[in-house]
Amino acid sequence: MKISFNNTEYVLEDFLSRARTIVTIGRVTDEDHNVIAVDDVAMDVFQCQLTKGDDGWRLRLGQWRTECPKGIRSDRQHACSMCRGCCVNVRTANPTYSWRMPSVPMTVNGEPLTNEGVILHDDDILRCGGTEMSVKLG
Repeated sequence: MKISFNNTEYVLEDFLSRARTIVTIGRVTDEDHNVIAVDDVAMDVFQCQLTKGDDGWRLRLGQWRTECPKGIRSDRQHACSMCRGCCVNVRTANPTYSWRMPSVPMTVNGEPLTNEGVILHDDDILRCGGTEMSVKLG
């Protein structure tokens, strides 16, 4: 499946690996938060995530993120520079994750997206902030 916006096309399967089963989409930041980073200040950093299942690609509002055990930063999925890469929470076998909902709504074909999500289909139109994304299968 491909998602296109701002004259750029992303093939979602190219981002999957044994270690990565989720494709996250959110606003560009100084640190690498998302697999697909969008240059749109009206979009949330933790906007949405895509997972591939037997029934296709599911888009959900929000993202799974780890919580900072020191309370310094709670918006990291990986060790942040403030901890110098020594975050106990991320480096243990059982990090604590929580679902982070964005402050910005998102729609699929004009219908509000929820954290339960929807299965994407060919020619679906995703809108968030000032960004419109189109979906193409195959």
